[in-house]
Amino acid sequence: MPVAPILVLIVNYRTAALTLQAVEALLPEVRARGDAEICVVDNGSGDGSAGQLAAGLAGLGAGDCCRLLALPDNGGFAAGNNAGLLDYRERATDGALPRLTWLVNPDTIAQPGALTTLVGFLDSHPRAGIAGGRCLRPDGSIRHSAFRFHSPASEFLCELDFGPLRKRMSGFDVALPLSDEPFRAEWLSGSNLMIRDAVFHAVGLFDSGYFLYFEETDFCARAADAGFEAWHVPDSAIVHLGGQATGFTEARPKRRPRYWFASRARFFLRRHGVARTHLANLLWLVAHPLGCLIAAVRGRPRHDPPQLWLDFLTHYYGPDGLMYRTRRMTA
Repeated sequence: MPVAPILVLIVNYRTAALTLQAVEALLPEVRARGDAEICVVDNGSGDGSAGQLAAGLAGLGAGDCCRLLALPDNGGFAAGNNAGLLDYRERATDGALPRLTWLVNPDTIAQPGALTTLVGFLDSHPRAGIAGGRCLRPDGSIRHSAFRFHSPASEFLCELDFGPLRKRMSGFDVALPLSDEPFRAEWLSGSNLMIRDAVFHAVGLFDSGYFLYFEETDFCARAADAGFEAWHVPDSAIVHLGGQATGFTEARPKRRPRYWFASRARFFLRRHGVARTHLANLLWLVAHPLGCLIAAVRGRPRHDPPQLWLDFLTHYYGPDGLMYRTRRMTA
């Protein structure tokens, strides 16, 4: 199959059925355009997903515009996407990357026109290097997907989650206000994210030092530092089930894994340095119990993972704490 100028990348980890559903939703638009291809990367699932995906893609008759790349090991989300991009470059006769790369999560269902809307936006906004669409829950409600960069102030504000203060300090809130019109953002969700090739040429591929979480935040930060704009385009919509590969859902929170804390530390240390990362950690540790108390007094449920405060303290400042390995975290 010859390479197409637009690459749709889906990284699967033990969600073969959902990945096939995502591909099926994409096929009509990809085929209608004629200038796009889909690459499904199985990220070393080790549960038979690669075979299920091969059979399922054949059953969909997707061989004309979709290929499967099965990796032997799970190196994380960033590494999986990088593998798809490098596979494309190896297949391209000129060794180039795709003109546009669209990251789509396996637990999503793209709505009609989602791809074309992002392509059209980037083609008409040359200063935009990254564009992301709207993410919907299955019930049609909106899941935030456009954000400001995390900072010490945002760690305190968001973890405290006290409405009057959050309103007064809205400029530090991570989640940006919703709008039905395109707007500038600092970073966008990797579940529905399109990237211009010039961004990869300027800043490189995703940092595979992130196993999962914060990799798109880091990438958007590097792109912003290189002068590229990031835009949220709500007319491009996907339904995002959320947490299907990790098991972390809003309804059924689980203990946060160490790799989440490691990714957060990597981002903060790289962007804010050691002193401001310690400050962000301190503000979070103070704000979390206060936020829980405020929520309890107001009768508002919080959906925090179990033992979150203790895990935060242990992972960052315990005997093998991440903050004692700062050199390795930023390498």
